[in-house]
Amino acid sequence: MIRMISVLLTALLGWSVALADEAPISGAVKGVDTVAQTVTIESTAKGKTRQVIVYLKPGARVVKFARSTDPAKPGFVEQTVALADVKPGWLVSIATKHEGDKEVANVVKVVLER
Repeated sequence: MIRMISVLLTALLGWSVALADEAPISGAVKGVDTVAQTVTIESTAKGKTRQVIVYLKPGARVVKFARSTDPAKPGFVEQTVALADVKPGWLVSIATKHEGDKEVANVVKVVLER
């Protein structure tokens, strides 16, 4: 019984650490480096503003959502945006993972174009 409880607690701890590795970051784009495949974001959380450099994995996507022009598909559709087209001031949301000392992402979602 004790062994079973300790196995369950260990599994639960491992699961929570894995979930804690992902961190959503949202904020205004401060800069884009297409050569290094990075986006610099100014994010405010808990009353503190910080700049975060997010490294995009190979094959990462930048997407935005727009109203569909096709009457057969009402609502919003996902549109791919080139990283070079992302401008400073745009608001983005990125789910990042920690890899070493870097924040790494697969998808950048454009929330608002300014």
